Amino acid sequence: MIKILGIAGSPRQNGNTTLLLDEALKGAKEAGASVNKIVLCNREINPCLGCGTCQKEGYCVQEDGMDKIYNATCSSLGIVLAAPIYFNSLNAQTKAFIDRHQCVWARKDVFGEEVTDPETRHARRGLFLAAAGADDHRVFDGALRVVDIFLDVLDVKYYERLLFFRIEKKGAIKTHPTALRDARVAGEHMVIEIARSLGESID
Repeated sequence: MIKILGIAGSPRQNGNTTLLLDEALKGAKEAGASVNKIVLCNREINPCLGCGTCQKEGYCVQEDGMDKIYNATCSSLGIVLAAPIYFNSLNAQTKAFIDRHQCVWARKDVFGEEVTDPETRHARRGLFLAAAGADDHRVFDGALRVVDIFLDVLDVKYYERLLFFRIEKKGAIKTHPTALRDARVAGEHMVIEIARSLGESID
């Protein structure tokens, strides 16, 4: 079964991006995928220490909530990252989660290891869901660059993005005429694309 990993980056429980994520995962599940959701604010995830151990030894010295996450991000064929935009970039919890993948980058680019399955790597897909309070679409530019690099480390060469600005108050995404439906369709579409790349059929 196709495994989809949903990552809720918002520090707010049931915030706007988490609502988008839940819809995307519903769409993925309806398309026949197995879904798993990680809520970052419920995990103990320390920021990267910049100690350089991962580039020397290939692993992170910190023992926290990331230990059980690496396998999920590297093995799931679909990654759905949902995060709010703070000060024109990703919020702190999401950025810390991404920064801690420096050890995955080191295993891949320094030690030449296979961090994802070579047989299914071509089928890996991603979806980025974001909301910002600003009235300017350029507010997402900084976050998009970070997400590009993060997904590239995880061998995701293609991903879809749904970006919503002028969304600030908790639950405001519900007033958007198409946002939740768009997220659901995007989740379903991602699974269909993965299956197609694998040569599988979706019932």
